Amino acid sequence: MKNKKILIIGKQNHLGWIEHTINGFLSNNYEVKHFFTNKLSLKNTFLKSIYKGIKKDDLSLQLDELDNLIKNFKPNIAVFVGAFFVDKELFALCKEKKIITIGWVGDLFYEDKTTYVDILDFLYVSDSAFIENAKNYGFKNVNLLQFGYDENLHINNNIIRNNSINFVGSFTRERDLAFQKISNYPMQIHGTKWEKLNNISQKWNISNKKVSQQKIVNIYNSTLATLNVAQKENIINMANMRCFEATACGSCLINDNVKDIELCFEPEKEILIYNSLEELEGIVEKLQKDNFFAKKIAKNGEKRVKNSNYSYKYRTATIMQNFQ
Repeated sequence: MKNKKILIIGKQNHLGWIEHTINGFLSNNYEVKHFFTNKLSLKNTFLKSIYKGIKKDDLSLQLDELDNLIKNFKPNIAVFVGAFFVDKELFALCKEKKIITIGWVGDLFYEDKTTYVDILDFLYVSDSAFIENAKNYGFKNVNLLQFGYDENLHINNNIIRNNSINFVGSFTRERDLAFQKISNYPMQIHGTKWEKLNNISQKWNISNKKVSQQKIVNIYNSTLATLNVAQKENIINMANMRCFEATACGSCLINDNVKDIELCFEPEKEILIYNSLEELEGIVEKLQKDNFFAKKIAKNGEKRVKNSNYSYKYRTATIMQNFQ
């Protein structure tokens, strides 16, 4: 396929997944445009504020805007990031325009998503266990495509690190239990809904608000280690975004034991793995006593990420292998 033009479609949020995907395609020298499903144009936003009784709803306005973008840009391929959070009508419009549709999914999904089967040409999933699920639901051309890191953003700035363990994300019960187990150790906790914590240690510094991508990079760069406690309701085997982004920033990753992590890293050499809260406590205690050990793990993890094909430049190149 000559003169490939890539249209990236999805929801823009604090995770930065869609922006990292855009950067990945751009770094491979593709012509790229994006369409954020949660951002109406200034014109339509203004009209909705002036005419509250406007006949068209948000989806109708989105379809109009996407149609205009397609007419002007003439893309060959549409990549839907977080595909199952995008209205099916947007896929259908792309199919109507003879555009190849590709979905990338990062959350556990169920049989209700079979309505997307006929409007997706290729499906990529970030959890190896999702492949069998997707095939059972009738999806074709299903492949594993893990998350990655953005070479333009996730960089080790080689600054002095404090002795804290960082966590960036939202409150869950599993995370609360993990934090309570290491309440005697310094932590920097960033994200939302942390007012729900069962107990707040005096050794913790909590910022209860959403964090920008650049701020996250600064956190990964300024702390000794990054704790990962996955949201179990969203994954089965997945190595989440934090695994790649933190290690790329030179942070020592402490990860709960999920199957897909061993596809990417060598445990106990490049990252640290815990199978229980007691093991987590032991790891944190060791890191606090031996900073050299933490730095050695972090250095090995960063080297693995940088020397392997874990960047979004590679992830997007993998998608395009179907169209060489």
